[in-house]
Amino acid sequence: MPVVEHPSVPKKIIVIGAGVIGVTTAYQLAREGHRVQVVEQADGPGLETSFANGGQLSAGEVAPWAGPGVPMQALKWLGRADAPLRLRLRLDPDQWVWLWRFWRRCTAKAQRDGASRNVGLALLSRELMTKTLADLEADGTPLDFDRREKGILRIFATDDEADYAAREAEHLESYGLHQKRLSAAECVALEPALASAHQRGEVAGGVYSADDTSGDAYKFTSGLATAAERLGVTFFYGETVRGLERLGSRITHVRTDTRRLDADLVVMAAGVMSPELMVNIGGRLPVYPVKGYSVTLPVPDDGSAPTVSVTDEARRIVVSRLGNRLRAAGQAEVAGYDLTLEQDRAQSVLTALQALFPALGEDVEPEFWCGLRPMTPDGCPVLGPVPGCDNLLLNTGHGTLGWTQALGSAVLIADMVAGRDPKVDPAFFSIDRF
Repeated sequence: MPVVEHPSVPKKIIVIGAGVIGVTTAYQLAREGHRVQVVEQADGPGLETSFANGGQLSAGEVAPWAGPGVPMQALKWLGRADAPLRLRLRLDPDQWVWLWRFWRRCTAKAQRDGASRNVGLALLSRELMTKTLADLEADGTPLDFDRREKGILRIFATDDEADYAAREAEHLESYGLHQKRLSAAECVALEPALASAHQRGEVAGGVYSADDTSGDAYKFTSGLATAAERLGVTFFYGETVRGLERLGSRITHVRTDTRRLDADLVVMAAGVMSPELMVNIGGRLPVYPVKGYSVTLPVPDDGSAPTVSVTDEARRIVVSRLGNRLRAAGQAEVAGYDLTLEQDRAQSVLTALQALFPALGEDVEPEFWCGLRPMTPDGCPVLGPVPGCDNLLLNTGHGTLGWTQALGSAVLIADMVAGRDPKVDPAFFSIDRF
């Protein structure tokens, strides 16, 4: 599956998709001297899955969703409007195949294997975030995205759950991911806004990843897209890719509803739309949409809002402080490509947030949002060449880890284009594993 041809020669590269994955890829390729064009169906960068996510850059939460007990929980939650995981079965063979593969991965061994694969990419991205921000600062174009370097705290309702999470965290220590088991009192000392939940007996302990960060993924994506334009990247917004034209083993053109673009290389970073475009050239991609919800509130002036990013494992929500805003995200709905914002599902995220931090009060003006996460059954992204296509690379399927793994994924793609030995084994993310 050749990809590299004369790696020292700049290539004309088309990136499909301008979410956080596509923009970071375009930026990295442009920094290495390639001529890059990006096609995006929305009217700007980061307006779909990247727009209002939970805001976490969390190497400490890289374990796949598929794990022990998940099938029984899903069955228990059937019929509940506020269920953290909801299945809406359709006459869709792709959905059934995806669910079957997901169910097969619901073991402790498979979940641990997925975490060990994901963590290297997440830690590489963390390292690259520091470098990227320093580069932009040096260029006189600093990137402001409400970044907070106060770590991420996972809280648990029982000691057994916190102890289990701490043991799982120990398995990732050898990869360079350092996390600490905290008592309930230590959780409150770290984030005083949890005092009320502690008093109600809802916080038994936590696991803290001090080196993780949080921020606004949309602001990051939009700002990096501007930086990419300064490097010569051309963005075609509001254009839908209608097909990939193929001649033999090569993609010759990307055809949109407006134009026909030729390229030496194509990078598929189209999120949940990637499988449809793969079918166009006779390929199959095991990526399926999983809908998530978020709510964003203004931060009150009384100091009641948290400042540390928190994952509440009991309520299945993540909470991040974004400047003068507070965002909570949660829910997982396997329901196809339906982007309808269901009020009861959105409200359940707000209700969970207010239950965790009751001092926030109920007199708020929430901004609700929902988006489709591109998920693989095993919880790891799909990166690298496509069998039978000499000049097509995949960079999709990151699920909830899109921002967490974006910069590492972009560099992995750039390594493949340049013929370099990557820092992360690309075999972990090859489509051949399916």
